Amino acid sequence: MKWIGAILILFTCTWVGIDIARNYSRRPRQIKELLHALQIMEAEMVYGQEPIRQVFIQLSKQLGPPIAFIFYDLSEHMRTSHESLEVLWERVLNEKWKYTSMKSNEKEVLLHLGQSLGVHDLEHQRKQIHLAHIHLSGELDDANQDDKRFSKLFRALGVLSGLLLMLIFI
Repeated sequence: MKWIGAILILFTCTWVGIDIARNYSRRPRQIKELLHALQIMEAEMVYGQEPIRQVFIQLSKQLGPPIAFIFYDLSEHMRTSHESLEVLWERVLNEKWKYTSMKSNEKEVLLHLGQSLGVHDLEHQRKQIHLAHIHLSGELDDANQDDKRFSKLFRALGVLSGLLLMLIFI
C-alpha cells in the first residue's frame, strides 16, 4: 500500500511540474497568435475597410483557442450590447484572460489598444496597432527566454520533488 501511495505522489508532482512547464511553453505561442491577430486586424480595418465587429468574427475563425474565444466573445457582445467597444474590450479581456498563459504585461498592452479601437480615425488606430505590435514583440522575446529557462527547470523540479516526498514518506 505504501508503494502505491509513493507512486501516486511521484506521478502527481511530476504532472504538476509538467503542467507549469507547459504554461511557459504556451505563452510564446499565444503571443505569436496575438501578433498575427494584430496584423490581420490592421489589414482588415485599414486596408479592407471592414467594420470592427466583422474583423473580430474573422479573427475568431482564423485563430486558435483561447485567443479565438476572446474575439468571438467581443463580436457577440458587440452584437447584443449597446456599450462602447472600450468597455466591452476590457470586460471580455478580464473574463477570458484566466484561460490564457500570458502575463499581465500582455493584458495591459491589449487594454491600452482597446481604448483607441473604434474611437479614433483609421490612421490613429493603425498607429496604436503598430505600438501594440512593438510591445508584444518585446514580450515575445521575454516569453521565449522564460520558456527556455524555466520549462526544463519545472519538469525536473516536479520529478525531483516527487522523489523527495516519496523517500520521506516511505
